[in-house]
Amino acid sequence: MRKMFALLSLLVVFSMALAACGPTATEPAGPVATEPPAATEPPATEAPSGPTSPYIGSGQLDGNGVPADFFADVHIRKAFSYAFDWDTYIADVFNGEAVQSMQLALPGMPGFDLEVPHYTFDLEQSAAEFQLADVDHDGVPAGEDPEGDVWTTGFRLQMLYNQGNTSRQIIAEIMASSLSEVNELFVVEILGLPWPAYLASQRAGQIPIMTAGWLEDIHDPHNWYQPYTTGAYGNRQNMPAELKDQFKALLDQGVAEIDPAARHAIYQQFNQLYYDLAPGNPVVLATSHGFEQKWVEGRILNPIFPGTYYYTISKGAGAKSPTSFTDVTIGDADTFDPALSYDTASAEIIQNVYQTLVFYDGAATDKFVPMLAESWEVSDDGTVWTFHIKQGVKFHEGGDLTPSDVAYSFQRGLLQGGYASPQWLLAEPFFGVGVDDISLVAGDGSAADDREAMAATDPAALVAACEKVKAAIVADDAAGTVTMTLAQSWGPFLATIAQSWGSVMDSEWVMENGGWDGSCDTWQNFYAMQSADNPFTPIANGTGPFKLDHWTPGQEIVLVRNDDYYGDPAALERVSIQIVPEWGTRFAMLQAGDADTVDVPVENRSQADEMVGERCEYDAATNAYKACEVVDAALPLRLYIGRPGLQQDIIIYNFGVK
Repeated sequence: MRKMFALLSLLVVFSMALAACGPTATEPAGPVATEPPAATEPPATEAPSGPTSPYIGSGQLDGNGVPADFFADVHIRKAFSYAFDWDTYIADVFNGEAVQSMQLALPGMPGFDLEVPHYTFDLEQSAAEFQLADVDHDGVPAGEDPEGDVWTTGFRLQMLYNQGNTSRQIIAEIMASSLSEVNELFVVEILGLPWPAYLASQRAGQIPIMTAGWLEDIHDPHNWYQPYTTGAYGNRQNMPAELKDQFKALLDQGVAEIDPAARHAIYQQFNQLYYDLAPGNPVVLATSHGFEQKWVEGRILNPIFPGTYYYTISKGAGAKSPTSFTDVTIGDADTFDPALSYDTASAEIIQNVYQTLVFYDGAATDKFVPMLAESWEVSDDGTVWTFHIKQGVKFHEGGDLTPSDVAYSFQRGLLQGGYASPQWLLAEPFFGVGVDDISLVAGDGSAADDREAMAATDPAALVAACEKVKAAIVADDAAGTVTMTLAQSWGPFLATIAQSWGSVMDSEWVMENGGWDGSCDTWQNFYAMQSADNPFTPIANGTGPFKLDHWTPGQEIVLVRNDDYYGDPAALERVSIQIVPEWGTRFAMLQAGDADTVDVPVENRSQADEMVGERCEYDAATNAYKACEVVDAALPLRLYIGRPGLQQDIIIYNFGVK
């Protein structure tokens, strides 16, 4: 998942607001089964003996706790899902600017369906599900059990949140209040923990019910379905193997299918299965509320972009500084190395300075156009991709782009690896599902994120791993092609390489500046690179329409137009991204017209709203903004509002508390 996850977890509401309106994210990436798999519930097992979790009270069904396998009962999970009040949450946390998330998939990706089955706030249905539960495993539903079960005995457990995360706290408060209305014997206690303790309890599988957040890396259902079933969160909620297998069957089909219509059908089956088995309950998607000066023209509002793509922007009549753009934000970059960058602020710069083989087609999140690749073909089985590389393209420092540069860039990224980087997204297509780092190719994964341990690995294994990477990504400079051979067909491959980590670097320049020399004898010395020791953190040399002029950390990043760009030159000559944490200063710059866009916190939107002269509303039916309407021709701002963002929380249930 896109880096900075710990920060996002601590500041969910604020980060959602930035994704919706700020310049770091102008707004908020096998055969088809003929019949859906049966939504079978795994057989009940005895409660694990001696759970260590302090969050389940007595650990028994005695009214003073819950057994460790409390949420293994599907009716308990459904009962909790019906007990969440989305409307109250949207009103209290988002001031009404969010929509209920009815599924894991997001708008604009295969599997998204406005008619998908989903849970609603229904306390009567919640009570009915509790009465169908059989927590004591005696074969008698709780509502009919003369010896007592959850309905007549009640329960007590704790729902945790990390301190400072207001949204998670409010989710817990809403659940506690609703469940007490269902039955006064149902007690949910709310406990806030410091982030380290919260994360440790989460990873230890001790939290019985929690809110799990995710910000997508690519706009593709696999990036959502996998972590919440067979991946990170599926593991943390101790999902039984029988359940995981049902999801994995569809995951494997969906990710291997390259036809969008076929993928959509597979993921619709996944949606039904997730609803039937209720391992989690999606919460909401914050909606956009973003501003720009009305003189800004041509800005592409693609929510998957890591910030603004400046190449298409020009400025109309009345603009201050007609050929300069000023973006006033609160977040600084981390590194300009495309292979390492995993934060939005850095990726925004990379997206404008470097280029990828393919890029998004305007505002579409699921269509792609050539960029550094003139065209491409894919084999019938979906495993071999051949890209025809543009000729006559130069890097900013004068080097010529070659297919070898393309191959080197991808090879370097995979070998540099490390879980602090986005390389896991590229590793799985090339190495296989679940093989998400080069440490699992060179060994058993025990050297993950440890350069010293990797350097101590058997030299023959290191060379073999490198040779495997090079064999999978082959350049033919004479033919002008790069051929990539995947471990299996990979439906979201174009979506993966269209992002900033698919950027192409000048291999000679990288080597001259202290990067990997291309030898299979040395790659381990560059493994798990960190931004602090990365020579490419402060410098950049791409093929894009803008060049990095300078970066003053904590103050500003300035781009200038690349006058030698192979395409039409950008209309803007200069882009200044200024880092201004204080809202009053940002607002004053907006009022004076000294800023073209600024970060606007949720609590300050009303101030900017008073300056709106044009309003552009999102249309869910078309997944796009409608034509803008004039509100007051005398006012300076344009408002884009209502588009769902790319981050959401899921309330997930622990099937076997440790």
